[in-house]
Amino acid sequence: MFSISSEAKVGLFVLVGLIILGYMSFRVGEFGFGMKKGYLVSVMFDNVAGLDRDASVQIAGVEVGRVEKIRLEDGKALVTMRILPDINLAEDVTASIKTHGILGEKYIEIVPGTRGKTLLKGGERITRVERQADIDRLLTQIGSIADDVKTVTASLSKVLGGDEGEESLKSIVKNTRDLTDSLNKIVKQNDEKFSQMIASLKEASIQMEKTFASLSEITEGINKGKGTIGRLVKDDSTIDNLNKSLASLKEITDKINEGKGSLGKLIHEDETVDNLNETLSGINRYVTKAEQFRTFLSYRGEYLFDKSDAKSYLELKIQPKEDKFYILGVVTDPRGKRTIKYTTTGGATTRTEEWEKNELLFNLEIAKRWKDVVLRGGLLESTGGAGIDYFAFNDALKLSFEAFDFDTDRDPHLKAFAEYKLFKHLYLTAGWDDFISNEGNDSPFVGISIKFEDEDLKYLLTSTPIP
Repeated sequence: MFSISSEAKVGLFVLVGLIILGYMSFRVGEFGFGMKKGYLVSVMFDNVAGLDRDASVQIAGVEVGRVEKIRLEDGKALVTMRILPDINLAEDVTASIKTHGILGEKYIEIVPGTRGKTLLKGGERITRVERQADIDRLLTQIGSIADDVKTVTASLSKVLGGDEGEESLKSIVKNTRDLTDSLNKIVKQNDEKFSQMIASLKEASIQMEKTFASLSEITEGINKGKGTIGRLVKDDSTIDNLNKSLASLKEITDKINEGKGSLGKLIHEDETVDNLNETLSGINRYVTKAEQFRTFLSYRGEYLFDKSDAKSYLELKIQPKEDKFYILGVVTDPRGKRTIKYTTTGGATTRTEEWEKNELLFNLEIAKRWKDVVLRGGLLESTGGAGIDYFAFNDALKLSFEAFDFDTDRDPHLKAFAEYKLFKHLYLTAGWDDFISNEGNDSPFVGISIKFEDEDLKYLLTSTPIP
């Protein structure tokens, strides 16, 4: 049987090992573990210190290539890399030099570009480069900073050292403490003002709730048919009476259109109109001679919310001079006229107060004007009193305050209101009547006023259109 000697076996083993070693050396030298099969791309760096040939090229920590060659070009380092053939790089990728840890070896990190962009081809160059931090330069700068800090520290030591420096430092601390105390006081004061503002807002909110509650009561009363408006809305008899009144008014209008009665003759007969014009002209001439008297006729209606009723004023204002005038008027108050009676029984005097619902109240006042302020006094709602008016915006707005009905057993009747001119003869009023009453008579109100001057009355009477 053919046999191989031990020497032959050793020689054969050595031969096979040499063949394998030669093959592996060929593969490593020629292909670099398969890297020679990839494609080449290059990138330009300002400085590649510490980066060796055959350094790793990575994307997201995964090796995708190796550094093929490093050479100098135009004062910069041109690095050529071989990338695995199955790795595609977009043209906007970014390359940078990184280090494994603080003292580890350096490698090239590639940040993928935009998906869908044009891909880099073999031999092309990466144009986007992230600048690498220069450790030597950084250490130099840190050294310079340390020197500056040392210089500043020495200066502070000179300034704050010794007894004088210690006193300066104590003064700084004391000033800081005083400033902090002042800021604390300011904050506390602002907190108090803020608390007061919150309390005021809360009080205003409560008053608004009361007002809305009053409006709700008024609406509920109207829905139940209470008060004038409620009866008008709910009571059929009130509507029937209103219809009858309108029918009567229509009859009067028909008679006027037919020329019947004084007013009908006034409208339809030219002679009557001429006579009236002559009469008014004569009156006008007389007024002109008597220092140009001016007369005003006005009506004001006020709706009292707390009483669900209306209060009416009919006034005649006679103005002989620009700064002086007289007021004559009648007032209808839903509360009526208050009368006080004293009865003596067995030596004891008893005081009783009664309200006469259907009694009229009277105004008789004399007034004097100084620029935008008017003072007036006399009889207000059948009692002694006084008032003050302030005019603004060319007399379009009037603010008034009245005080009357002074009695030792009750609070005086105080009234404040505003009147604004909406149109030539129409005014809007709003205010608070008897607002300090201790008998529950206080009430907010709104209303309208209609005012005519003597010239307006003359125009209305002479210019009424004929149907």
